[in-house]
Amino acid sequence: MNSPSSPAPSPEPASFHDFRGSLSLGLVQVTEAAALAAARLSGRGDAERVKSVAASAMLSALEDQGFQGRVVLAPRGDRVLSHGSLVGPAQGPLLDLAVYPVEGASVVARGLANAISVVAGVEADTFPALPAVWYMEKIVVGAPARGAVDLDDSLTDNLRRVAFARDARVSDLVVAVLDRPRHQAILDEVRAAGARVLTLEEGEIAGALLAAAPDSGVDAMVGIGGLQETLIAAAAVRCLGGDVQARLWPRNDEERVLAGEDAARKYGVAELAPADLAVAVTGITSGQLLKGVWYGSTHAETHSLTMSTRRATVRTITTRHHRVGGSQD
Repeated sequence: MNSPSSPAPSPEPASFHDFRGSLSLGLVQVTEAAALAAARLSGRGDAERVKSVAASAMLSALEDQGFQGRVVLAPRGDRVLSHGSLVGPAQGPLLDLAVYPVEGASVVARGLANAISVVAGVEADTFPALPAVWYMEKIVVGAPARGAVDLDDSLTDNLRRVAFARDARVSDLVVAVLDRPRHQAILDEVRAAGARVLTLEEGEIAGALLAAAPDSGVDAMVGIGGLQETLIAAAAVRCLGGDVQARLWPRNDEERVLAGEDAARKYGVAELAPADLAVAVTGITSGQLLKGVWYGSTHAETHSLTMSTRRATVRTITTRHHRVGGSQD
C-alpha cells in the first residue's frame, strides 16, 4: 500500500518586498478614486462633504488593492481614515500608509486651484516617530538646490544660495507661501530679498511638490505647517529628488516639553521620509502641478503623478475612466 502523500507546504505570506514593485501603480488608483469623488463637488460650497466623499472613495479603493495597510498619517479629524485604521485583506502584506484624500477641501468647495489627493506607502514601522507637536517650520527646494538650505540662516541668505544653485538671481525666484497670519514676517522678508511670492490659499503638500518639481515655475516653499503634512510632503519631495529641511515649531509650553531636546534639531529629507517608498498624487482641481478632473459624456479624465524611490521613477499618468458613476447628488 502506498503511504499517504505529505500535505503540500503552505505558501509563504506575501511581504512588502513582494508587493513594492507594483505599489506606486496601485496607489494611483486610490488617489484617482478620491479625486473623482471630490471633483464632483467642485464649486458647490460644501467643504465637509468634499472631505467625506473623498475619504470614503479612498477607503473603498484601498480595500481593493490586495494588501493590508495601516494608516499612520492622515488629516486630523478624519473619521473614515483615521490614525491606526487597518484597510485591506488580513493575509496581504502590511504596509504603513500616509493618506490625504483631499488636500484643499475648501479650495474644491470654492472651485479654486491646486487641490490634490495624495497617498504614500512604505514598509511597516519605517515612518519617523517625531514628538507630537502640531507644527514644523520648513524650507523645500528642488534638486538643483539640494543641500543649499539651512534653517539656522536667514531666509534672505537661503534664497541667495538657491538662486546661486540655479544660476539665477534672487529676483528670478518664485517662493510659495501659505496665506496665513503667522507667515507675515516670512512674506516681508521674501519680498525684501527681491523674490516673487506665490500665495497659496491651501496646500502645504501641493506647495512642497511645486517647489520640488522641475519646470513648475516655483523654486522654494517656506513656512510653518502641520507635522503630518510635512512628513507626507517630504515623501513626495524625496521621490522628486528635492530637499527639505524642517524643525519642530512648538506652539506653547506643553509642546515645548513634548519636543524636549528635539526642538532644536533640524531634520533633512532622508530623516523625514523612508528610503523605500511609493507616492501617488492626483489633481482634483487644476493647478500649476496637475490638471484637475475633467468630466465628459462618456468618460472622466484624471491627471496624476506616481513616484517610487526604489525604482527612481516619476511617471505622469493620464487616465480615462469610462462609465463613471453618476454625480454625488
